[in-house]
Parts: sequence; structure tokens; C-alpha cells
Amino acid sequence: MSFISSLWARKAPEPTPAEKELEATYETMPRLVAPVDLPVDPTPGPTGGEQLAIDAIVQQRGDLLADLPAEPADGSPRFDADKWLDEQRILLYVRANKGDEEQARVRLRNTLHWHCTYRPHAITPASMCNEGASGKQYVNGFDRSGRPLIYMYSHRQNTKDANDHLRWVVYTMEQAIRSMPVGVTKVTMIIDVSKYSMSQAVPLSTAREFLHVLESHYPERLHKALVLGPPSYFVMFYRIVSPFIDPVTKAKIAFVDVAGDRGKRADDTWVDILDFVAPEQLQADAGGSWNFAYKQEAYWPELERSYQESLA
Repeated sequence: MSFISSLWARKAPEPTPAEKELEATYETMPRLVAPVDLPVDPTPGPTGGEQLAIDAIVQQRGDLLADLPAEPADGSPRFDADKWLDEQRILLYVRANKGDEEQARVRLRNTLHWHCTYRPHAITPASMCNEGASGKQYVNGFDRSGRPLIYMYSHRQNTKDANDHLRWVVYTMEQAIRSMPVGVTKVTMIIDVSKYSMSQAVPLSTAREFLHVLESHYPERLHKALVLGPPSYFVMFYRIVSPFIDPVTKAKIAFVDVAGDRGKRADDTWVDILDFVAPEQLQADAGGSWNFAYKQEAYWPELERSYQESLA
């Protein structure tokens, strides 16, 4: 995930008149709810060893939920720790820690504490309007196994506040979780770096915090990161740093040549994106057949509706 965390930009260019004319013909209604006929591949259930660890953690449920920090009385939604701590979520932490019950329990407690202090549940669409204005990152559609898709565009960055960047990442992850069909626990990221330059790398401190939050509080959530149109120097940089990337994370990163043959090249770093996402669920700019253009005025009401339903 540290490699992924560098894929942000600093300035969003204005669309050309031709791009604006083309966008006018595109569909703008997002897909935040899975179609009823969408194929779903549920996350595998626990192994025998994982179930033993889950059972041990469930026995300590009271200790995990005890003495959590009090949230401020500001009228915002409250964190329901008891509801959040279900067996499926416990499984993700057990699996992320390779069945180590003690490590999983400690990390669960840390995340419960984080939810009470950082309060991702209280981040509202209204508070994220500026971050969501350019369409630099959003949830839209589902892959072939029912996992929500998160699109990221490195060239659409429109703000500079690192704290708001992180809040938007957290909000997007929370929205992806809200969009997951029953049994699905992972997301697929589609990251467009076709206009990436080295000057677009975020400060190291921001990247580290991004990485820390995703690894600590959203374990086992990434299925695949499909990187679209990487420039040659980007691929070269990746090959230099890839030996230092965790093998599990490295296996989840793949490149896609949308402008070319879109298929596999000489090595398995390059993939055909349609192996992962059906064309009708994939935006045209990513190699699919869905002519979608992000428009905040169309996207935001659906985002607000999803958020409000999660509070009911």
C-alpha cells in the first residue's frame, strides 16, 4: 500500500473544450449499490485455526469494548462499537495477522480506539465537498466478484490540505464498505497514472500517514490495485522499489495498458483489466464500455443517500 499512497497529484488541469463536449454525452449517475443479479464471490470463511482465534477474541469481547474514549457531544453520529465488532471483521484482523490471536486482538483494540477519536463515521459528505469536487477519487461500480471499485486519478488533485486528503481517503474507504454486497469484504482500486509526473508525489509524512491508516485500520481490504497507463519512468521506478514491497501487497499491484492492447505483456505485472471487471461495469476511460463522466452534482446526492442509509 505504500507504493499506492504516492499516487496523488498537486494540480488538476482544466478539461479542454473537446473533453467538455464529450463529457456532455456521458452518463453521470454513479453505481454505489450492487445490482441484484451481480455475481458475488464472498470472502472465504475462517480456517480451523482462524476460527479458534476468533472464538478466543469473542471471549474477550467485553475487554475490547471497555473504557473506549468518549466522543464529543457535538450532534454528530456516534460510533457503535458493539455493532462494528462482528465476527467477519474479527476474521479480517485474524487473517491479516496470519492467525495470531494476540496480535489481532491488539490491533482490533487500536482500531476501536481510533474510531472513537478520529471518528470516520462522523465525516459527512457535506464536509468533503471540496475534496470531492474534481473527481480525483470515488467509488463507482463493481468488479466481477462484486467488490466495489475505487477510481483514483493522480492528475485531478484540487486541494492542498494533507488532513483533508486523508479524511477523503478514509471517507472513500468507508463508502466502499457501505457499498459492499453481503459477504464481500475487499475493494478493487483502479488508479490512473497516465498523466503522472515525479513532481506529483505527496510529502513523505502524508504518504506515511496514509499507509498507516490503511494498514492499521483497514486490513485485508485490498483485492487488487490496477494501475492504468503508467509512463515508462513510472514502471522503471516501480521495478526499482518492488523488491522492497511486501510480497503480499506486491502481488496485488498490476499495470494496465489501456491505450494499447490492454492485455498481458511479457511478465505478469501487466494484466487485462477485463479479466477483473466486466466491460459494462468499467468506465470507458479505464478500458470498459460504460460511458461515465464524474459530475459532483450528480454523484453527491447518491453519496449523501448512501451515508444517511448507513445511519438508519
